[in-house]
Amino acid sequence: MKRHKELQMKFTQRLDCQRAAAGNPKIMEKHFSIFKKAVADYKVLTDNIWNMDEKRFLMGLASKARVICRRGKKNPRYTCDGNRELITVLECVSAGGCLLPPLIVTKGAHHYAGNHIRGQGTPGSVYAHSPKGWTTNELGLLWLKHHYEPLTHPK
Repeated sequence: MKRHKELQMKFTQRLDCQRAAAGNPKIMEKHFSIFKKAVADYKVLTDNIWNMDEKRFLMGLASKARVICRRGKKNPRYTCDGNRELITVLECVSAGGCLLPPLIVTKGAHHYAGNHIRGQGTPGSVYAHSPKGWTTNELGLLWLKHHYEPLTHPK
C-alpha cells in the first residue's frame, strides 16, 4: 500500500447478483415516469403510497469485507451466491413516513417462541417460519390480509 499510492483499503458492500442486474437506469426512469403520472392523475396522497420490500439476512456472512482497490473507487461491491441459511424480514413504509412492524421469517418446520414472545422483539412484529426461511406466496398473502390491510385501512 505504501509503494502503490493509487491503491487504498475500503470496505465492500454485499450485493446479490439479481439486485445488481436490476439497477438499469432506463428501466427505473420509465417506471417512475409512469408512477408520477398515475399519482398526479388520480391525486393519490402520500399516506396512501406504500413500499414493501423484503431483506434477506445471511446467517454467518459479514455484510462488509475489506478489499484493496484503486484510490477514488466508490462503494466497491462483491456478489454472493446466497447459499446460506436465511432470515427474511418483510418491511413496509409509506411515502408519508408511517412504518409498519415487520414480518420476520425464520427457517424451520415449527415456530420457536423465542425472545420475541418474552417482549424482547420489535413491538407488533409478526413472526413466521418456512422450510428455507424465505417468504412464500402463502406467508405473503397472510401478511397482506392480517397485517398490512388492518394497519393501513382507513378508519
